[in-house]
Amino acid sequence: MGKKEAEVFHKQAMSFLGQGEVQRAVEFFDKAINLDEDFFPAWNNKGIALLELKKYEQALDCFEQVIRINPLDRMVWYNKGYTLFMLKKYDESVTALDNFLYTYSKDDDAFYKYASYLYANGLYHLKEYDKAAKILKGLLVKDENFMEAQELLDQITKNQE
Repeated sequence: MGKKEAEVFHKQAMSFLGQGEVQRAVEFFDKAINLDEDFFPAWNNKGIALLELKKYEQALDCFEQVIRINPLDRMVWYNKGYTLFMLKKYDESVTALDNFLYTYSKDDDAFYKYASYLYANGLYHLKEYDKAAKILKGLLVKDENFMEAQELLDQITKNQE
């Protein structure tokens, strides 16, 4: 038993995840990880499944494992930042999202856009209103229909009055 078998369990887990059987997917991700503890796709996808189950602390542990195994994986920093945001650990969330935004070059795609929004939202919670507003204004230049960004910018404006 080893990497090949771990990949089989990982594929089965992804199939369960795609079918909405999230808890079953987690069980199969665990089987893959038990066979190859450095199989970072299983750790990452288990973390994503745990996010769906709102098990944020456990998800964070998974993303930490991915970073331990493959610290250059860019998407894990997004996942970690999002998870920390959900845990209301805004300072750590901003740091993780900053790492993602720094290394992720596609500044016109949905991940970059939403990571920028989460980053600004984290700054808002840290009362760094000017920095947050600047990011949000930049997002709204690119997408004037980004309602969440507009609503957060409006909230910042209210707080500064």
